[in-house]
Amino acid sequence: MNPLLPQLGDPVVDFALIVHRTCRIDQKSLRRYSRAQPVGKGVVRIQQHGDFGLVAAQIALDFLAGIEGAGKYAIEGDFGRVDLGPELVDGPAVVFAEGALGGEEKENGMGRGLRLGEGEGRPVETLQAEVVQGRGTAGDTKEQHEPGKKKVKKAAHRHGIAKGAAAPKAPISQRPAQRRKAFLRKRPNRFAIPPLPPDIWPEAQPLWGICLAHRPDVMRRITLYFLLSTLLSLPVLAQEGRLSGTVTDAETGAPLAGATVFVIGTYKGGYTDDQGKFTLSGIKAGDYSVKFSYVGYAERIYNGVSIPAGGTQTLEVALNSAVTTLGEVEIVGQKTLIDLESGQSSVKIGQDDLAEMSVTNVQDVVSMQVGVSENPDGIVIRGGRVYETEYLVDGINAQDPLAGTGFGVDVNASAVQNVEVITGGSDAEYGNGSSGVILTRIREGGKAFRVQGSWYRDNLGFHVNQGPSWNTDDANFSISGPIWKDKLTFFASASMFLSDEYFRATADQLHSSLFTQNDSLWAPRQDNRWSNTLKLAYTIKPGLKFTLTNQHSLNINQSTRSLQIIGNDDIVRPGFQFSQSLDLDNANTYTHHSNLTVANLRGVLGEQWTFELALGRLFTNLRADANGRPFREETVDQIYDPQSIVTSPVDVFNPNGDAVYVFPGPGLVNNGGIATLWHDHYAEEYTLKNKYTFETQDKVHYLSMGFEHKEQTYQWIDVTRPWVGAPIRINDTLSTPSTSLGRSSDVWLVRPATGGLFFSDEIQYKGIIAVLGVRLNYWAPGRFADEAVANPDAPVLDAVREDYMNQTFGLLGRRWKARLLPRLRVSFPVTENNVLYFNYSHAMRLPHPRFLYAGLDPVYQDRSFLSNLGNPNINPEVTVSYEVGLKSQLTKDLALTATAFYNDKFDYIVSRRVEVRDATGRFVEKTFFINQDYARIRGLELGLTRRIGTYFTGTVSGAYQIATGKSNTAAESALQIRQQGFVNTTKEQFLAWDRPLDAKMLLIFTPDSTVYLGPVPLEGLRVSLSGTYKSGLRYTPFELVRVDASSGRPEYERIEDQPFAKVGAPWFWMDLRISRDFHITRRSSVALSFEVKNLTNYQSSAIVNGVTGRAWQEGDPLPLSFRDPAYPDPQDNGLPPNNPARFLAPRQILFGLQVNL
Repeated sequence: MNPLLPQLGDPVVDFALIVHRTCRIDQKSLRRYSRAQPVGKGVVRIQQHGDFGLVAAQIALDFLAGIEGAGKYAIEGDFGRVDLGPELVDGPAVVFAEGALGGEEKENGMGRGLRLGEGEGRPVETLQAEVVQGRGTAGDTKEQHEPGKKKVKKAAHRHGIAKGAAAPKAPISQRPAQRRKAFLRKRPNRFAIPPLPPDIWPEAQPLWGICLAHRPDVMRRITLYFLLSTLLSLPVLAQEGRLSGTVTDAETGAPLAGATVFVIGTYKGGYTDDQGKFTLSGIKAGDYSVKFSYVGYAERIYNGVSIPAGGTQTLEVALNSAVTTLGEVEIVGQKTLIDLESGQSSVKIGQDDLAEMSVTNVQDVVSMQVGVSENPDGIVIRGGRVYETEYLVDGINAQDPLAGTGFGVDVNASAVQNVEVITGGSDAEYGNGSSGVILTRIREGGKAFRVQGSWYRDNLGFHVNQGPSWNTDDANFSISGPIWKDKLTFFASASMFLSDEYFRATADQLHSSLFTQNDSLWAPRQDNRWSNTLKLAYTIKPGLKFTLTNQHSLNINQSTRSLQIIGNDDIVRPGFQFSQSLDLDNANTYTHHSNLTVANLRGVLGEQWTFELALGRLFTNLRADANGRPFREETVDQIYDPQSIVTSPVDVFNPNGDAVYVFPGPGLVNNGGIATLWHDHYAEEYTLKNKYTFETQDKVHYLSMGFEHKEQTYQWIDVTRPWVGAPIRINDTLSTPSTSLGRSSDVWLVRPATGGLFFSDEIQYKGIIAVLGVRLNYWAPGRFADEAVANPDAPVLDAVREDYMNQTFGLLGRRWKARLLPRLRVSFPVTENNVLYFNYSHAMRLPHPRFLYAGLDPVYQDRSFLSNLGNPNINPEVTVSYEVGLKSQLTKDLALTATAFYNDKFDYIVSRRVEVRDATGRFVEKTFFINQDYARIRGLELGLTRRIGTYFTGTVSGAYQIATGKSNTAAESALQIRQQGFVNTTKEQFLAWDRPLDAKMLLIFTPDSTVYLGPVPLEGLRVSLSGTYKSGLRYTPFELVRVDASSGRPEYERIEDQPFAKVGAPWFWMDLRISRDFHITRRSSVALSFEVKNLTNYQSSAIVNGVTGRAWQEGDPLPLSFRDPAYPDPQDNGLPPNNPARFLAPRQILFGLQVNL
């Protein structure tokens, strides 16, 4: 045999190589003998079977096309498995594989038999003996004759076994050259089978044959080809091995008969025998995860199990009772890079990974994942809107339902056990996230007492707010451990983040009307974030555990993105109040106060049932005021409207001409006016959630069912220019009466209810996993809406009253609506460690309550032109998603994921102007909301993760997507009507938040004691490098239309029929973090760290100039809506272009200290 080829007994390769001297075989004979089809002169393709057969054949043909003499010789191979069936019994290239020679599996999953021809079966042992004795040859389908032996008829060869034929004296490849040539001339398509020693493959011997061409130069080329293909296609040419071992009870040591053994990512599986022993044969050599399960016991997964080529890997497995582990899966070995059993597009980041990443809170963690994009207005998942994400902490909603930011309760990264981001294929358990689901689990205390703390800052007491310093402090402290034995543990933490931000404009002091005492303590900087966490865990008894979590956060800042009133806001713009930047002490200050309490009870009910019961209370309160000022003074005695006015010294234009003009003010508020918005809302939610799981005895079905119900209270007060209509003081004793609640207002208090019933069945059968789920979501707008519909004095359209009664049903004194949401998820291995999956799901997002309740209260009626009118019959926004993907664990240290998705979103909310009667009986025009808009997002995602040893992990991911739709906000369609008189419902436009390309990188280097830099050990060093490159913000382009004759300024106008058609300059940044641990004792350490954000100081454009496609820089032309410093004009009235928020954050350098005790 050629030493470059695999040796006999390689179970998976079972390699058959045939060299045809095609000048002696016509096409008719080829079809008759080998069932092969000619594909070119001298080249034939034999019928291929198995995972890699077609690929290998194509490689061979491509190679032969360039070989000299290919017109005379052709080479073909069959790589991988071959089932011996009727379709191949006439073929000369019959290969027996799978350790059972293609036989069918018997009931016990261990012994195998051989299926031949027309169903004739013969035991493995008999066939093995024949092969070992040299009685079998495969290849001749006519006659086979050796000297001294009787001719064997063709009929005897229909089973691929030559009964009664003696073994050849030697393989053809080992015969003298002259005899080999003579033999080839006589039987050019024959290959011989050498005798095989019985100890190579105990269960069954592969049939192996090879025929070498008589031309040495061709043989050298063929040998070189197979050497290269072996190096480049190791998975293809992998060999087989076996897995065996014993499964026992961890407590008693008794063997577990009938336990399930399954190799994840394959179709290989079986059961233990009466002694708890198992053997799985025919496993391709490589690294796998192996799962062991048994009814009443916790599943245990062994990662990184290596199956040797031609050998046996042994595992001794002890399973713990499910009561002891609360049904959780136990993992042994290093974490796998991807989850081959999950058909979801998801990623879970654990506590260890979080410690190495440069992140502050959950939002930072989420933004680093594939398919997630961070825009100036928030987090976007797969092209959705920022509010479409479902955000859960310990299983309960933690999102402010009224703020519109997609988040609510702020959780510091140091308090997190793990974060899971699901971008596709979420379970039926989750019902209010139409773009994605973010699951956050809070840490628990352990058996040992631990104290941890860290402090990062970007200055050392000097050069504050200069260069790479923004006067930032980031500190957290945590303490955890046992309270009573090992049954009761606690975890407590507190964190603080303070910064003046990079805009170089600050207020003297931020004030909040919610916290009137010690505001200098709670708001010493421009951005102030506080959070604290407390979690108690009590193991009542084995199999029953209770946890209590309280998560509290307080944010005080001046970012307008703290409150995104859906439908009116500028989209995808920074929250810096540039117009107020000269007097930030009179700008809006936002105070967001959140508190989440969750009580969880988890337990095991018998051997097959588990349950989870959760009770939660969420309270969020957001106040926006003029830096702590009250709603309005008792009487108005000054001018509050913010304006830009001319101040001394006065600048004049054309001072030497006949007419002298005074330049206007700077364009920024400088008259002492205050912010025009006063807003307060609170949301209180009480949630009851119950979930049961049931697993059948055969481990085929895993049922999950339950319900979730929320009782909610929402209060909303939103007033523009609250001083309008206030009493005006005439003298010390006389003032005018109050006439209105500001220029425009919206006030309501409602008590809606929502919930859902869910059921899913996860079916596992021989490597195929299908999850069939359904969720029934229901909701009640509440008695406020019910009474408004029934009240003839309420400003509700007659058509809405009729539809509301027809499309809702009455139950328990309220009107309800419901929607059914199906879910389907299927995954199956296509080859070993390569899993293909498909997802189909319906998801919905309840509309912002403002669209339902605005203006429905007949007592608080807004009579302004800007007033809104809610629609109590409005429906949820719905997403139908399709997804197909591939997860490939190439090796235990290399993984690849590829996903294609299509999200069809409809029933987006748009606004229209309607006429209704107000409380006085007159007709007034209001803004009304309906379901009409739609969007489509389609994209591709790729991810590659590489691990080297235990000290290096690298992840590279990329996403390309296109998001198109009808409009970006509810107000945009109404604007289209005012501009052009209609809305084109068939023409789509790019959505403002569409970011076509998004590439991310994360490298983590944590060397151990074996890694040195010269003579210096690198143990304790930790390096993290992350990078992001993404397409810039979309914008509507401008075109040059004229040049002003007097000033020479070029004038640009917006191209209205190309909304958001262009993509701005790309975003790019890299973050580097280096830390070094210094051990004090075995358990105590101190770490020093150095961190650089935006390492290259790249200027990414956050506000795009529509003329140039990038952020404004000095000398760039500008649209007429902006002041152009190059062309001063006394008629200027727009903002100057030098908004410091037009770029993302520049380089920042932080120094850190961490303590672990």
